[in-house]
Amino acid sequence: MIDRAVRAQARGFVGDVVLLGMAVAAFVLSLSLATSIPPEFAAAPTDARAALTAPFSAVLATYGAILAAVYGAFRHTLDLRDGVIAQRLTMQHRWTLLLVRAPSSALGGAGVALAGVLGGHTALAVAMGGVPVDGRSVGATLAVGAAAGLWGMGLGIVVQAHLVAPFVASLSMGAAMLVAMFWGAGAVYLPLLALLEAFGFDLSVVGILPEDRLDSPLAVLVATGWVLAALAAGGTSFMNRDVT
Repeated sequence: MIDRAVRAQARGFVGDVVLLGMAVAAFVLSLSLATSIPPEFAAAPTDARAALTAPFSAVLATYGAILAAVYGAFRHTLDLRDGVIAQRLTMQHRWTLLLVRAPSSALGGAGVALAGVLGGHTALAVAMGGVPVDGRSVGATLAVGAAAGLWGMGLGIVVQAHLVAPFVASLSMGAAMLVAMFWGAGAVYLPLLALLEAFGFDLSVVGILPEDRLDSPLAVLVATGWVLAALAAGGTSFMNRDVT
C-alpha cells in the first residue's frame, strides 16, 4: 500500500505546477539582489567579493524559506480543493497518505530554495561577475527550504482554506522579520530565524545582535520543535477531520 501511495505521489510531483510557480517566484525574487549591489563591487578581487556578498546567503535562505512554506501549504489545499486527496483516500489509509506527503513537501521546499539560490547567484554574476559557490551554504539553504516545506504542509492541513493557508504560511515565516525590528531577543525564537540559526546563517544581516542569538543546540531544538508541532497539529487534524 505504501508503494502504491509513493507512486501516486511521485506522479503528481512530476507535473507539480505549484512547485514550478513557487520556484519561478523564488528565482525572480532572488534576482532582485542585483539591484542592491554597488557597481564598484565588480572590480574587487574574488576573495573580497566573496566576503562582501557572504551576508546574501542568509537573504537567499529567507526568500527560500518563506516561499517553501507557501508551497507546502498551497500544495495541500489545492489537492484538497480539487478532490485529489478525497480520491486517494478511497484507496489509501489516511496515515499512509500523510506519510508519503511529508517527504514530497520537504523535497518541494528544497526545490524552491534551490531556485532561489540559482536566482541569487545569477544576480551576483550579472552585478559583479559572480562569486565562488559555497557548498555548505547551499546545502544549508536547501535544508531550511525542506523544513519550511514541512512547516507549510502542517499549516495547510490545519487551515484548509485554499487561499488563506498560503497567506498564513508566509505570515508565520515573515513575522519574524517584523518582530526583529523591535525585539530581536524574542524574534530568534520564531520559526524563520530559529531555522536560519539552526543551520548556521549569519543573522546580523536581519538586524539580530550577537547577544540575542541562540546557541546552536538551542536553535536546533527550537526549530525542530516548531516543525514537529506543525506536523503534529496537521496530522491530528488530517486524521480526525472529514475530507470532502
